Amino acid sequence: MARQKKSTGVRGPNSALTEFLRVEGITDAFRRRQERSESVETSETSTGPEEAETSNGTVSNNEEVSVADPEEDAIREAGRRKRAGKYDSDDSDDEWVDDESNRNQDKFGETSECADCGKPFTLTVYSRYLAARKGYLCDECNELVKEQERASRRSQFAARKRRKKVASALLDRTRVRIPKLQDVCIRKITENIGDVDALGDIGQSNINKVAQILSKNRSLDETTIPLFLNPQITSLRLWDCSNVDSDSLNKIVAFCPKIQSLTLFMCGQFHNDNLKYYGTNLLELTSLALNGPFLISETAWSDYFADGGSRLTEFELRNTHRFGNDSLISLLEGCGSNLTSLKLSRLDGLKEESVYSLIPHYLSASKLVHLELSYPHSEGLITDDLIINILSVTGDTLVSLNVDGCTDLTDRFLIEGVAKFCPRLTHLSMDSLDQVSNEGFSKAFEDYSKVNSGGLIGVNLRKCGLLANEAVYSLLKHSGKTLVELNLNSLRLLTKDLLIDVLSPHKVDKDSQFDPLDLPLLTTLDIGFVRVVDNMVLMSLGQKCPKLAILEVYGDNRSTKQANVRNDLLVIGRQSDTA
Repeated sequence: MARQKKSTGVRGPNSALTEFLRVEGITDAFRRRQERSESVETSETSTGPEEAETSNGTVSNNEEVSVADPEEDAIREAGRRKRAGKYDSDDSDDEWVDDESNRNQDKFGETSECADCGKPFTLTVYSRYLAARKGYLCDECNELVKEQERASRRSQFAARKRRKKVASALLDRTRVRIPKLQDVCIRKITENIGDVDALGDIGQSNINKVAQILSKNRSLDETTIPLFLNPQITSLRLWDCSNVDSDSLNKIVAFCPKIQSLTLFMCGQFHNDNLKYYGTNLLELTSLALNGPFLISETAWSDYFADGGSRLTEFELRNTHRFGNDSLISLLEGCGSNLTSLKLSRLDGLKEESVYSLIPHYLSASKLVHLELSYPHSEGLITDDLIINILSVTGDTLVSLNVDGCTDLTDRFLIEGVAKFCPRLTHLSMDSLDQVSNEGFSKAFEDYSKVNSGGLIGVNLRKCGLLANEAVYSLLKHSGKTLVELNLNSLRLLTKDLLIDVLSPHKVDKDSQFDPLDLPLLTTLDIGFVRVVDNMVLMSLGQKCPKLAILEVYGDNRSTKQANVRNDLLVIGRQSDTA
């Protein structure tokens, strides 16, 4: 005998139609009874067929008589009423409630009492009905309600505008505060730059501010660039030249013949003729920085370095694939011995390690001050041996070193290069060097204290994934009193114990290997995506770093707006900041 399954009373989801039929009692048994009754009635009404004769013959018709079913009519009526209105809590037909019918009992043109103030007034089509008080409002009360609604909308709009302004300020690493009169004037100038004929004598710093704002707004073009050209200036920086055509770039030579330092970023319309024209006519140009000049060919680069480029002492080039191996050789042969600053980044045309290895042979000893070799085309182009050779030649005068994205570098370039040959180094950037180990970095800075006793000012360790507590502690122990900018973004191996021990006013755990350290000059700190950072760490940073002004905590989900930080400390990246 089959075992009968006991019902548990738990059912799966049903469709809306199935649920409606179940609530109204329309089941399978009910439908079967209906079908049986209809079949019986049909058989009774069709027992006497009538024959009707026509011109074509005799036709037999069965007349079906429709019999009204009170129960079915009641079900249909209940469905119509349920769709049209609403029931009370008991779903009873006798207690049917329809607010619309009650509302329409009052006719327009009649006198009614205001649901708010109680004054009598004449109903019109414009009278407002309050469902909460089940009555209409007079004209005076209606105007008050309208004004409240308008004020609410204005408040919501102002709040959205304020949140947008705060978010924009956070992205710019600033606060929303009352601007200076000077900044207001500069902003007004940029908003109406099309009506400005000349900036006049407003100072070079203010001219640079106007240029930065126009570059940010992509408003720098052939009509606005003449505003920044002056025969007396010796330095010009234009950060977004994407809308500046070739002819306008040539105006720099015509209007600024004494220029010595020139920076043109996003200069996609800068081509061979411009470079040749600069080399021939800018006789005092010694510093050139270009970003994105992808129209210049290798031949044009070689000709420039052989002629006017030989006067350069500072050269910076970024984001172009047409600066190839021959171009770098021409640069080194033309002005390599005079260079005090060399910055090469994202040059996909340099594809041979042997060409990079020529750099230390052309540099003059003890002359280079700034060096950047970042984001090479392939991993093996920038090696430990190359960096060590360069530092052995000119490391004693080097102030800044940037090797971002050179993922083939290991501990060797630190231990055998930086720690031995760079006594004056103040800025070190090594973004994404994932082969530098925790032990090697710690050892390098222990040895570095014998060469550089002053300390570093700016350090970037972003995405150096193998660095942990010991590496960061050795850095802070060596340069904690001089650090101004520090980037520890994505150092996932850091623990909260290190941060608390270093930031505590006195040693908390006697067994801990980390002692409290002072960070008196630290101004900018990025500890984003360091998951152990929470509100306690933020509070400790605010207390231990008196000059800390910008703190980035993107990806630190434990950092919330509940953190007790100084009012003058700008915390960027908390999820609550965008709520």
